Amino acid sequence: MNLSIIIPVLNEAEKISEDITSLSDYLTNNNITGEIIVSDDGSTDGTSEIANETSLTDNVCLVILKENEHYGKGHAVRKGILESKGDIVMFIDSGKTVTLDFINNGIDMIRNNEYQIILGSRHLPESIIRKQLVWYRRLVSILFRIVTKLLFPSMWGFSDTQCGFKCFRRDAGRQIFARQRIWRFSFDVELLWIARKLGYRVTEVPVTWVNDPSSRVHPLRDSLRMLVDLVRVRYNDLRGVYQFGEGPSV
Repeated sequence: MNLSIIIPVLNEAEKISEDITSLSDYLTNNNITGEIIVSDDGSTDGTSEIANETSLTDNVCLVILKENEHYGKGHAVRKGILESKGDIVMFIDSGKTVTLDFINNGIDMIRNNEYQIILGSRHLPESIIRKQLVWYRRLVSILFRIVTKLLFPSMWGFSDTQCGFKCFRRDAGRQIFARQRIWRFSFDVELLWIARKLGYRVTEVPVTWVNDPSSRVHPLRDSLRMLVDLVRVRYNDLRGVYQFGEGPSV
């Protein structure tokens, strides 16, 4: 098994079949063997059932992980990462907000041992944004990045912590996600901060990105929750929750 791709989902019945088909075709066309893991965070619209009925190409297998309750995107990603079997693991948002042409770049950079973690970034000069966020979501995004970098100075090296594409060497992914404690949207910051503390080499790559107008992120409510979770990460560190001096239990 060479590559595991995790798609965290919540009520994505209208998108999931196309997501799986696009990924399956891409892997086959690029001679990549792997698995697509649909990590369902408590969908009630039949997302998992539709995913299970989607046809795949011969070199790709499908894994469905289904929760009966909604815990958060971070929980869904963590479960997928820890259940994955690939030498390289990545997660990507449903809805094809990011084009797939970056996958090979991420794989090559990890296989060449240049980096253990590859991040997609919408804010690099080479990135192409085909459809922008609405103005108030852009404002919230800017404020969140400022607060993140004030609380976590090591985050100054990242232009985009929240892009829905991240790629990991298998061992790095398991070390990081075994320590993860945040289940909601701030989990991206937590995992990158853990990666920094563990000394992994991380880089960003440009992406071609399209805003998904059907996103369920609520600008005010979820922004406040994300800020609370950022404080929780700091508090967890003070309590020694992340056990940086010990191997995590997986």
